[in-house]
Amino acid sequence: MRFTVLGTAAAEGWPAIWCTCEACAEAARRGGPDIRMRAAYSIDGHVQIDLGPDALVQAWRFGIDYSRVDHLFITHSHQDHFLPGNLLFRQSGFSLLPEGSLLTIHGSEMALMALELSRIILPLAKAQYDVIEPFRPVDLGDIRLTPVLADHAGGEVAAMYLVESEGGALLQGNDTGWFPDETWSFLAGRELSVVLLDCTYGLKSGGSGHLGAPEVVQARSELLSIGALAPQGRVIATHLSHNGGALHHELVEYFAPHGIEVAYDGMVVEV
Repeated sequence: MRFTVLGTAAAEGWPAIWCTCEACAEAARRGGPDIRMRAAYSIDGHVQIDLGPDALVQAWRFGIDYSRVDHLFITHSHQDHFLPGNLLFRQSGFSLLPEGSLLTIHGSEMALMALELSRIILPLAKAQYDVIEPFRPVDLGDIRLTPVLADHAGGEVAAMYLVESEGGALLQGNDTGWFPDETWSFLAGRELSVVLLDCTYGLKSGGSGHLGAPEVVQARSELLSIGALAPQGRVIATHLSHNGGALHHELVEYFAPHGIEVAYDGMVVEV
């Protein structure tokens, strides 16, 4: 399984739109891994997790052919993760799609509501919608994705996705605070090969809805203690905000003693 990290930023991107803070100015000066688009992921070129405001640039930059995407999994309805207007450009007059093209969108009831005129948009976009249920797997043959509960987005059922293939298992674990008890129980004993964890607060401590670096270190220890992470499993910090203040090299330096990596846009993880 080839898992490509298309974006690693929080909602406003980094450098953030409108922002004049030192972290944004220094990121712009440095470039490279300090330039971060909004979070999204590509799996083997035909499955996508989230489709936000940077989808077009991500396609150009990382060679994503969206005409091949037949399954789109939405974590939650916030616009940095799901921008429904992107789907309108699948309709005739904007795009020429392969014959018989059908996009299945998997997401919460709230994400479906974000489509607004869904009964009109979905047929125009040659799409259908599957309402996810926490811990109910979606089997796509070569891979299986299971939505697990996140601590995020208030009353909405916000999901992280456990992605499994013959090669192993990966947890896309951003946009969450400390995992709910049901999620810890579900993950126990799974020996995941890779876990991506939310680090929105940078080196600061996190709170409800997002984690910071201290909680990422703590979460890695918890995952190991319950057998949710393989002994040589990788933990990768992602979903980073300029408000956390720490640039890529500073995060790398902090996490190195803990055996934790720091994601960057375009990072490819093989599982």
